[in-house]
Amino acid sequence: MDKNTIEKSMANKKNKLSSKYTISNVFKYVKSNISLLQAIELYGFMPVKKGSHYFIVCPFHADKNPSLAIYEDVYHCFGCQVHGDVIDFTARYFNLSPLEAVKKLSYDFGIPLSGIKPNKEIQKKAIKRQKFNRLLKNFKSKYDETYDYLCKLFQAYTRIKSLVEEPDDMDLEAFVEACKYQDLIEYWIDTLRNGSLKEQLSVIKEVKKWRQEKKKKMR
Repeated sequence: MDKNTIEKSMANKKNKLSSKYTISNVFKYVKSNISLLQAIELYGFMPVKKGSHYFIVCPFHADKNPSLAIYEDVYHCFGCQVHGDVIDFTARYFNLSPLEAVKKLSYDFGIPLSGIKPNKEIQKKAIKRQKFNRLLKNFKSKYDETYDYLCKLFQAYTRIKSLVEEPDDMDLEAFVEACKYQDLIEYWIDTLRNGSLKEQLSVIKEVKKWRQEKKKKMR
């Protein structure tokens, strides 16, 4: 083997090695900028939180109940046992190679990669969806807090009223408060359960204001 052939062979090996390192860096870069949950939401799924993790109906088998768990960096289906990261999910869902999945994620999320122009339309949709999800999460948090507070207060009022037997006790401040507000508390609870979104938001605001005024009177 002559000198030129050896040099060409070594150059080819070096280029292949460099290419592998470059691809590896691209994979890491995409995964560090796009979370699994973000990709799953962008591609049309509505994750449901159970405990400390989110779940979706698994798209990789005939799933009836959400059995695909979404962890911080990986997913796992307890039904068909598939698992992987954000690139693997995208590749599996769209029937792509891992490199094609990286390019799709880069394109859809506007992650700058050499030779790939971001999809501005999908970027806008992703931003809107993320904004909506933040608002939904905030609403759910306030809804749960308000609902729990009202239910505990309703139970407390019921307990107080049941303990009062003597006419003289009817002048007690706690009893008077229970009689005055229990119907209102019950109305608020019913609205949170069965009302429209607009009515629920209105109740959350009313309860917040009512609690603040209640605290001021106690000072």
